[in-house]
Amino acid sequence: LGVYMRDIRREVVAKGLALVKATFDRRVAKGRMTREKADARIALVRGGTEVSGFSDCDLVIEAAVELMPLKKKIFLELEKTVRPDCVIATNTSSLSITELASVLANPERCVGIHFFNPVGKMPLVEVIKGGEKTSGDSIATGYRFALQLGKIPVICNDCPGFVVNRILGIYMGEAVKLAIEGCQLPYVDDALLDFGMPMGPFRLMDEVGLDVAAHVAPVLEQGLGERYASDPRYLELVKANPQWLGKKTSAGFYVYDKAGKGIQGGLNPGFKRKLDRLVETSSRRLSKSTIADRCVFVMLNEACMVLEEGMVDQPEDLDLAMVMGTGFAPFSAGPLSYADFRGISQCVARMRELAKKFGKRFEPHQMLVKMANEGRRFFPDRPDPKQVRQIPASECPRSKL
Repeated sequence: LGVYMRDIRREVVAKGLALVKATFDRRVAKGRMTREKADARIALVRGGTEVSGFSDCDLVIEAAVELMPLKKKIFLELEKTVRPDCVIATNTSSLSITELASVLANPERCVGIHFFNPVGKMPLVEVIKGGEKTSGDSIATGYRFALQLGKIPVICNDCPGFVVNRILGIYMGEAVKLAIEGCQLPYVDDALLDFGMPMGPFRLMDEVGLDVAAHVAPVLEQGLGERYASDPRYLELVKANPQWLGKKTSAGFYVYDKAGKGIQGGLNPGFKRKLDRLVETSSRRLSKSTIADRCVFVMLNEACMVLEEGMVDQPEDLDLAMVMGTGFAPFSAGPLSYADFRGISQCVARMRELAKKFGKRFEPHQMLVKMANEGRRFFPDRPDPKQVRQIPASECPRSKL
């Protein structure tokens, strides 16, 4: 695929082209690609500051900062330049595709194509419909493009945060609540690692960027309600300390070396002191299982809302998106599959316990309550977990190697 990369600053374009070259150089160095093939791929990518470079493109993906007025301005500029059959896409992580498409004379050509960071490693791409106006051809173009890149596309409808960031946002919010309640950050991270997540929520926020997470939170709250409300003191803490934005600034909740590796025992003492001032109760000592349940069950409730609102066509799409987009405990196959495995009735009972102790946000969604009463599962065609014997580790062939 031929690619044109554009930015208003030449130095940014040069940096982007250098990154492309470095990516293929690493593949050559590791023996994953021949020098000739790498050079041919590098030659496919060109860059510049002129919008006219998009004039012959089949697909253009806007990836500016998350500001709706700026993105609308870019879309209007693109529409004057590209061919009538060119699909105009956005890589926004939270803004409305429908609103963005509304500035176009032909809104049916607009689609969301949302990649996840780090783009070179994360396999998921959300392909988002802009309401009822996005054409089938535009959706198919985005889907096919993701497949050509070797990614795993999931089609979803337009809503704040789409599927993954919507569910992930409620998870991160619960982690921050735990911190403000006095739970120690490494302890919370360890609890979710023990559950099966690839990293804890605070490590994850450092990866995403504390400024990015803080920017998305109000968008989710405005679009989805008070359950996404963040403590304003925490948001102000992030805004007031631009030197502590996560891995990209070598410090966030944790500290990192120049290579982006976490330093052993590396809590950021400055950030921790300021965060500790927000703690309103004596340091709370919850069990790791309780911490994991709190973080996972708010995700499960939100996943039920996503299904109820028709944001995805089927439960499989949601689970696939969460595993491939966040690394959600791969052993579980996703939050809905986990609920089936644990037992819907057991999930409902545990969520009611949590609601009595920690608030109404844990009250099980009516979908879960109804499924529990009727003995139904999200995936009835799969073997019933109650009838599947769990094989002890000692019996697994791998344990004998």
